[in-house]
Amino acid sequence: MDYFSELSARFADAADFTARELSVAGTACTLCFLDGLVSGSEIGELVIRPLEQLSGRPLPGALLERAVSAGAQTAVAAVCEDVAEAEEKLLTGFCLLIVPGAGIAAFETKTGEKRGPSEPEVESTTRGPKDAFTETARTNTGLLRRHLRTSRLRLWETSVGRESRTGVSLLWLEGLTDPETVRRMQHRLASIDTEDLLTPAAVEHVLPGKRRTAFPLLQYTERTDKFAAGLLAGRVGLFVDGLPVGYLAPVNLGYLLEAAEDKDTDYLSARFLKLLRLVALACALLLPALYVAMAEYHQEMLPTPLLEAIIESKQKVPFPTVLEILGLLAAFELLQEAGLSAPKAVSQPVSIIGGLVVGTAAVEANLISPAALILVAAAGICGFALPGKSFADAIRLCRFALTVCAALAGLWGLTFGLLALLVHLSGLESFDRAYLAPFSELKNRYM
Repeated sequence: MDYFSELSARFADAADFTARELSVAGTACTLCFLDGLVSGSEIGELVIRPLEQLSGRPLPGALLERAVSAGAQTAVAAVCEDVAEAEEKLLTGFCLLIVPGAGIAAFETKTGEKRGPSEPEVESTTRGPKDAFTETARTNTGLLRRHLRTSRLRLWETSVGRESRTGVSLLWLEGLTDPETVRRMQHRLASIDTEDLLTPAAVEHVLPGKRRTAFPLLQYTERTDKFAAGLLAGRVGLFVDGLPVGYLAPVNLGYLLEAAEDKDTDYLSARFLKLLRLVALACALLLPALYVAMAEYHQEMLPTPLLEAIIESKQKVPFPTVLEILGLLAAFELLQEAGLSAPKAVSQPVSIIGGLVVGTAAVEANLISPAALILVAAAGICGFALPGKSFADAIRLCRFALTVCAALAGLWGLTFGLLALLVHLSGLESFDRAYLAPFSELKNRYM
């Protein structure tokens, strides 16, 4: 079989596919690699130099064995069983030595790290560790080993994606993690049929299975200490090669309300901050809907001075309260997306201009009322207090839905929307674990 012709056909028109003729013990061989995935200096030191020291003129089979033995002294070396295995080795940073009439030897000559660990950017902390995950899964496992120096840490690896062949690492602590959860994760990873697994959205949509919800069914973190704490709590961890985050499963509402600073402060402060986040969650979800329901349907429930202030502020506003609130919510979302999409040099000026200048001008032009602007801004600020962008995005979506329900039927519509949301959350499961835990476990704990 002509191995070189087969490989050349598979990598046809690939400019980074490089082949070099090499004489090994008097036999003409071919050295193949993908430029950019391998280190040229390591190929010279770990592969070519040991091969040049081989003497004699052995048979092709014996030459292949001697080449692997010589390369194994300085690098990871192995014999490829077929062309498919050789292709996989080539795509993962190996260089291949094709011995005519014998087979293919693979030598590991991967390039060095592109980016070292840095400080967390999203989950920043003042007292906690400053090392964050990188895009290389093997580097992430090394960072985790520095936090969990135990032999009970288990690591299972596979590749996902027909075209991307993305490396995925599954981690858990033997004796602490439910074996059934580990088996379910392994089975799910083995059964995924997709073209690629390159983005966080792909991971969060594909891995949990059928996803008909805006709420996250996987929790991600860029902090090594938070990931280690999740494994110690009996959860399963996941690293995806190319993504600078780690995923934890199962997930529930209690985990989503935990912030990075909770482990770095004392018990009372952490509990107070968690209670504060619950209040922020309620305000971010209900404030706009309550305002619409009270102003449109239930004015008698408002204190007289507050009602007079609202009526006075809306006298010259030409839009009804529902359109006013929904328009402000949409403008807030657009402003947030503009700040995220714009370059860092202009994102802060965009936020200042949109939030202060445009908002103040709109109030002075009597296009919106000051009460509505303050209320939507307060709900937005409360949304920023929620840890985890995926969870906060789901709350923002539910805020729109509840506001529409309140606009249709007042407090009755808001109550119906809340009950529908509660039923939806109670029906969610993350790898057979209740999504509303620990609140759903209070009855079993205290009764």
